[in-house]
Amino acid sequence: MHAVQRDNSKTHAGMLTVQLNELVKEAIAFTEDYAKASQDERGARVRFKTELADNLLTVRADKGELRNIFINLLRNAIDSIAGEARITVRTWAEDAQAVAEVRYTDERMSDEVQGELFRTPFVKGGEREANQRIATCYRIVRLHGGDIEIKSALNEGTTFTVKLPGA
Repeated sequence: MHAVQRDNSKTHAGMLTVQLNELVKEAIAFTEDYAKASQDERGARVRFKTELADNLLTVRADKGELRNIFINLLRNAIDSIAGEARITVRTWAEDAQAVAEVRYTDERMSDEVQGELFRTPFVKGGEREANQRIATCYRIVRLHGGDIEIKSALNEGTTFTVKLPGA
């Protein structure tokens, strides 16, 4: 994974103190129509489940960019699901960070795909849009001083974990 240089001397004009839980809820609401269209087109039936922490730290972020991270992760999850599955989004506080996890059951990603996922332009087959979405998530998270990780295992699915510094 490559590091993105961050210039802390400049403040992004859109940076505000935001509640991560609110952005997660907005992203789910935004992607519900996408999930419905996926059901109509491919027969994929998606259910959303949330486990949002009550005591979650606020983060300093560009609200639109941060919401976009979760929209992209949710859209990738929807696109990866065949049949019926649940997408679970959890949040919690850990070591002065706000943490969000997007977990879903799909076919396991190979170690090769996981290792290359945050790099652009990584393209394997017809997955160009999905790869661009994940690379965009990585860029945005890193610009906000955070980190994003992926874990994928056979019969367990895929989990993206986003960690952002508390405000």
